[in-house]
Amino acid sequence: MSFQRLVSGLKVYLGGAAAALVIALLARSVRWKDINLAQHDLDKTDDTPGLFLFWHGRILMSPRVYWTFRGKRRQPPYMLISQHGDGRLIAFAVRLMGIFSVAGSSSRGGMRALLEMLRLVEAGHDMGFTPDGPRGPRYECKEGVALVAQKSGLPVFPLAYSTERYWQLRSWDGMIIPKPFSRGVAIVGSPILIGEQEDREVARKRIQDALHEVTQQADHYWSAHKDI
Repeated sequence: MSFQRLVSGLKVYLGGAAAALVIALLARSVRWKDINLAQHDLDKTDDTPGLFLFWHGRILMSPRVYWTFRGKRRQPPYMLISQHGDGRLIAFAVRLMGIFSVAGSSSRGGMRALLEMLRLVEAGHDMGFTPDGPRGPRYECKEGVALVAQKSGLPVFPLAYSTERYWQLRSWDGMIIPKPFSRGVAIVGSPILIGEQEDREVARKRIQDALHEVTQQADHYWSAHKDI
């Protein structure tokens, strides 16, 4: 093993472990309100898999949101994560939080990742997506999640969170970082079913609109509930 590869590996493991710890501590410090719009369609006792999506800028608290609504599963969940260096670090961090990864993106390893995702959901694993990742444009859903939903026949659940106080990075995704001890809201939307014959662009737009809707609900929640 070359020195450069050793340094790269240490960066992934140490950085991923540090990220997982910070995320866990932040998530525990926030006073959460959880809103399940999916109601009985997201039963924690049901082992039927689903597809869960959230914008790239909301990835930080997504493991906490997912586990809250979904609970412990017989089959562990997976998440599509890009293959570049930062993707490896993120993959290791979420693995420490109980979520496995499929390496790929819309620009690299897409077809291989698609086949792997279809195999995993057929075996009963939930699958997570950031449909505007890995490089944007921000809040623009790519076709991949619609394709997986159409091929698998599984429901798509849009997830979002926001906090009353937060920092927002000046990155392409405008990532939101909750401020410790703030109030937070997490929302899972009603399931979206994609018909086998549905036009894929129409399906993509439906998914994008649903994710926009729950994200806006989360962002405006505390301003609309100041008396709580």
